[in-house]
Amino acid sequence: MTKNVSYVALLADIIGSRTLPPRERTRLQDDLRDALRAVNRRWRANVAAGFAIARGDEIQGLLKDATPIWDIAHWLRLALPTVDWIMACGLGPITTALAPTAVEVDGPCFHAASAALEDAKRHRQVFVFRGFPPALDGLAAYYSALYWSWTPRQRRQAALLRNLKARLKVHPTAVSHMKRRMAWPLVAEGDRMFRAAIAL
Repeated sequence: MTKNVSYVALLADIIGSRTLPPRERTRLQDDLRDALRAVNRRWRANVAAGFAIARGDEIQGLLKDATPIWDIAHWLRLALPTVDWIMACGLGPITTALAPTAVEVDGPCFHAASAALEDAKRHRQVFVFRGFPPALDGLAAYYSALYWSWTPRQRRQAALLRNLKARLKVHPTAVSHMKRRMAWPLVAEGDRMFRAAIAL
């Protein structure tokens, strides 16, 4: 057992997935499986127990530390842009042995992430943390308020802008206009502060 070692449990749930028509939900499940394989491959060095579908459209992963949380969360938002996600992170130990996938592991970090996920659903938040410094609570509230203030199209554009390697399929003038309408310099500074706070 690893009671004295802290890990980060990352739980993610798709908002409103039960309302999707059966064919769309099946396609989403297939896309989600492909995305999780890519996450496990791309962040292999940071993953303690692999990301997997836990139930329905909820996913679970266990990370060695908080370093890749921001990148993984935003990569998932970009990889599956037709849905909105709640990302919940819990910091703490595990009480079972490590296993190939996070759904086979349990402990306080998972309990914290699960509680954070339930709180997020009640408060309409999309990025939440438990067991982390309290400053993250305010940043998570800011992030969620900003997220819901954007249109679905703006949320997709933000996912593209936050993934530096992604290519925007629009003219540079349109990107400049979009950034201005979204107050992107302020968003980028807020993102920088949020990302730094997560990594502490």
